[in-house]
Amino acid sequence: MRPKLSLLQAYLLIALLALFLTSLWSYSAFQNIERQNERIVEEAIPIANAASELFALLLDQELSVRGYTYNQDMLSLRQYNETKYALAETIQVIHELDHRHPIMQEIIQGEALPLINEMEMFYESQLALVDAGKIVEANARRYSGIDYINQFRDVDADIREDIDKIIQEASQRSVSASNSATWVIVIVVAIAILLLLAFVHTFRLERSKQALIHRSLHDALTGVWNRRAFDEKLERLWDETEESSTDVALLLLDIDAFKLYNDTYGHLAGDACLERVAHAVYKAVGEDGMVARYGGEEFAVLLRPHHARQSKEVAERIRQAVLKLNILHEAYQPLRKVSVSIGVAEHIPGLDVEKSDLIEAADRALYQAKQSGRNRVSMGKAM
Repeated sequence: MRPKLSLLQAYLLIALLALFLTSLWSYSAFQNIERQNERIVEEAIPIANAASELFALLLDQELSVRGYTYNQDMLSLRQYNETKYALAETIQVIHELDHRHPIMQEIIQGEALPLINEMEMFYESQLALVDAGKIVEANARRYSGIDYINQFRDVDADIREDIDKIIQEASQRSVSASNSATWVIVIVVAIAILLLLAFVHTFRLERSKQALIHRSLHDALTGVWNRRAFDEKLERLWDETEESSTDVALLLLDIDAFKLYNDTYGHLAGDACLERVAHAVYKAVGEDGMVARYGGEEFAVLLRPHHARQSKEVAERIRQAVLKLNILHEAYQPLRKVSVSIGVAEHIPGLDVEKSDLIEAADRALYQAKQSGRNRVSMGKAM
C-alpha cells in the first residue's frame, strides 16, 4: 500500500507549494513594478523634461536675436548660437524617445518642427540684415519674432497636455503593477518569511516612488521646483485668485551675463553659481511664495495672494541677496560680481487677462530691466 500523508504533512506540503508559487508570483510582480518605474525614469521623465524645454529655449532665442538686432553685440549673437545648438540637442532627445508616443510624435513633427523652422529662417534673415548693415530695416521688424512665440504657445500647450498623458499613463502602469503586488501580499500574509520580504520590498518601492515624484517636480541641479511644477502651481493659483478676486504676482529673474560667466569660468563653475543663486533666492522668498527654475539661468517666483502687493519689495530682497553672495565675475564690468535682473508683473482682479498675459508682462519687464543696465528690478502689469 502507498503510505498516506498525515494532516500535518499535507498542511506542510500545501504551505511549501504556496510559498513556492507565491514566491515566483511576488518576484514577478515586484520586477514588473521596478520595470515600470525604470520606464518612468528612462522614458517618461526625460521626454517630458525635453519637450517642456522647447518653449523656454525659443524664448531665449527670440530675446537673443532681438538684443543683437538692437545692439549688434557679440554676446547676444553667441547666446543665440548656443541656444540654437541646445534647441537642436533637445529636439534630438525627443526624436529618440517619441517613437513610443504617437501623439507626441505627431505634435512635434506636424506642428512644432515646422514652426521652429520658420522661426529659425526669420532669425537668420534678421542676422543677415544686421550683417548687411540694414539696421533700420532689421529694427523695423525686431518684435516680429514675438508673433512666432505666441503661435508656439498653442503648440506648447498641446505638448504639455500630451506630457501629462505620458506621465499619467506611466503612473497608471506603475499603479497597475502595484495592485498586482498587493494581491501577492494578501495571499502570503500568513507566511511570516514572505510577509517580511514583502514589507522590505514595499518600503523600498514606496521610497522609490517618492523619489520619482520629487525628481519629476524638482530641478536636478538647483533643487528648487522645475518648470512643470511651476506651470501646475500657476494654474491652481490663477483659479484661486479668479474665485477669490485676490492679487497674484510673478517675478522672472535672470542671472546677468551668465553666458559670459560660463565662458570665463567653465560650466562646472556655472552650475555651482546656479545652485548658490537658487538657494539665495529661495531663502529671500521664504514662505512668501514658490521658487522655480524657469529655464537655463532664469528663475520664476510666484507670490502667494496676500504677498502679491509686496512684489517689488520681495524682488529687491532677492536682488540684494544675490549681490551679497559676492560671486566673482571679473568679465562683467563694472560690477565684477554676479547679479540678477528681475521683471515683476502683477495681476489686479477684474481685468480680463489670461495667465499668458501675466507671463508676457513679466518677460517684458525682465527685458526692460536688462536693457536698462541689468542688476535692477522692473515693474509691469498684465494687460
